[in-house]
Amino acid sequence: MIENSIILHQINGAAHCCLASGMEPRVFAHSAAVDYIHDACFRIAPDGAAHEFHLNETVTFFNTEKGREEIGIVIPMRDARPLIDSVYTEAQKLREAETSLRRLYRLFSGFIAAYKNGTVSEDFFRAAVAAPLCLLTEGETDGGAQNLIVLPPRLTLRCITAETAAALRFHYPWVHPDAERTAPDTAALFFLAALSYACIIGAPPFNSAAVPFAEVDAGGLCGTGSTCRGSLHNENNGAAYTVERNSGVAERLVQNIRDGVYVPVELRCPALLPQFAQLIDCGLAVTAGQGSAKAAEHTAVRAAGHKSAGFEKTADSGNTDTAVNRRTAPQLPLTEQLCSYYDESLLLFAGGRQTGVQAQQTDALKGGGQAPAAEAQAALKAFVQTARKRITRKRFFVRNRAKIAAAAAVCAALIAVTAAIVQYVRKPPETAGMSAEAVVYGFYTAVGTLDQTVTGAYTKNKAAALYDGLMVHLYVTGKTREAYERKKIYYTPQEFLSFCESARSADTVPAADGATGSNAAGSQAASAPQEQERERDMEAHLIRYKKAVIESMGGGSVYGISGLEIVSAAQTGWFDVKFYHWLPIFSSEEAEAAAKVMEKALESSANDSDTGLSERSAFPVQVLYKHDRVQVITERDCFFIGAIESVESTVVADSSDALIEACALPPADRPDYLKGL
Repeated sequence: MIENSIILHQINGAAHCCLASGMEPRVFAHSAAVDYIHDACFRIAPDGAAHEFHLNETVTFFNTEKGREEIGIVIPMRDARPLIDSVYTEAQKLREAETSLRRLYRLFSGFIAAYKNGTVSEDFFRAAVAAPLCLLTEGETDGGAQNLIVLPPRLTLRCITAETAAALRFHYPWVHPDAERTAPDTAALFFLAALSYACIIGAPPFNSAAVPFAEVDAGGLCGTGSTCRGSLHNENNGAAYTVERNSGVAERLVQNIRDGVYVPVELRCPALLPQFAQLIDCGLAVTAGQGSAKAAEHTAVRAAGHKSAGFEKTADSGNTDTAVNRRTAPQLPLTEQLCSYYDESLLLFAGGRQTGVQAQQTDALKGGGQAPAAEAQAALKAFVQTARKRITRKRFFVRNRAKIAAAAAVCAALIAVTAAIVQYVRKPPETAGMSAEAVVYGFYTAVGTLDQTVTGAYTKNKAAALYDGLMVHLYVTGKTREAYERKKIYYTPQEFLSFCESARSADTVPAADGATGSNAAGSQAASAPQEQERERDMEAHLIRYKKAVIESMGGGSVYGISGLEIVSAAQTGWFDVKFYHWLPIFSSEEAEAAAKVMEKALESSANDSDTGLSERSAFPVQVLYKHDRVQVITERDCFFIGAIESVESTVVADSSDALIEACALPPADRPDYLKGL
């Protein structure tokens, strides 16, 4: 038997009750219990009259089990006992569950009355049912002369949780897991229901077993031929309750309470009247995730549904008065409904007053012998199987919820990807409704604007590979320079020609070929000095013109396509595509010259960032004449480019000087790559 946390200690030759703190003097002096000891206590009579008092004294005693000195808080009375221990032990000794239950309800009714009339605050009431060891009994055990003593809940809770063994006996089995947050009536109902269950069955409704309902395989039914008592305090029971001393016991016990791992009392003791049994089951089921006491009633109804017709008849047999048992006011809270059973006119058991296991066994045998017992065992087995599956399934989902959530996320992602693929497959192609020639024209137009989205949508079988690498390189380079230099990098051939025309209008540039012809025709009539003067003048004009164009470019270059011509080839499905491709690249000779110029510009422009720009004499550009053979294929009734073969690629302008001089020519004399711009 576990030592009682309320101990007797001799003070001045007289025995006084003390609350064992479980702490050494030094630890106690630095704990919160020093402050809590000044909280108020109450002595509450059955009629609700309350008298306030305080605890003012501590003693030091020697704990023989631990071999050390500990602090005890003196309770100013000599015959106080924990309510849990008093009610339960009396039921065990006298085999008189009914007397113990009615005494419990009478004492707690007084506590509720004190709470309702304002003598005890809601916070104090809530704290008391969250630390039930603070509830003591004082006085005689005749059922009518006892008072309820309420010690400071915070102090009691601090002391009781200091000892694992005491907490497992006086705290965890009787306390709602959310007692500090739930409604006071709900927490009180759970405490009363758990203690009532223990008085009737002989063991708390919940235990710390890792496997749900493992104790049922070795247990029996009260009132059906086998005992159901003695598993908590009965020293004569070989399977007596023992406290497991490991850190996981309390956690498992609380988890079992939350999951509702208990056998409904009407299945354990069929002799109970259904209405009374349902109140107990409702109080115990409110922690099983049901959400409310009303939902807990449905749990009790489902448990009762496992009974057979014969079993119901046996449980309800006897001289019962339905009208009498419905005297409990239905509008009252469930806690008050349960406490109203202190009235002896409200029957608890079928057949009237019961005085122990033997009387219940006799009534069961009178009601039908072994058949009801077998039916009761079958009902219990059916309930346990169903509840065990439900609880095991719930715990599986709780234990693996992270994996389940991850799997659900993966499934959702797969569904989204699949939906996107289906949508993409079902989406009409970009070339829907376009002719074969329009597809080819759109592709090369996209090449001229570095639009890789269009080139990818208009081709199949990696046909755009001939241009993809170049486009990616130029696109990345251009965007990077634009972001860094904050200016435009690539100009179209049309924009380049407009720069040249603007420079010509600002400073008339003599046509190179025309000037050369004039010099040849008048060479005989003009003198040598005049010819040299004209040549110098022409060179000066060209230098100013070239410089103006380069400044207009602002350090940029030219990229694009001009002169695009698409002709159907002799081979069906093929086209000949001819065009001029303007590329922002230097020739090898120009690259070396430009590098030297840039080095000089960097050296001379350490303090002037615009010096390098003003001294630029060239920019990277080449114009290539290209001839491609393009195959057009049909897929899903749409045209796509299936292959591109390069037939010719010839450089027609290898430097910026050549381009600028070509733009200076009269329109009729300009090369083909400038025509049509």
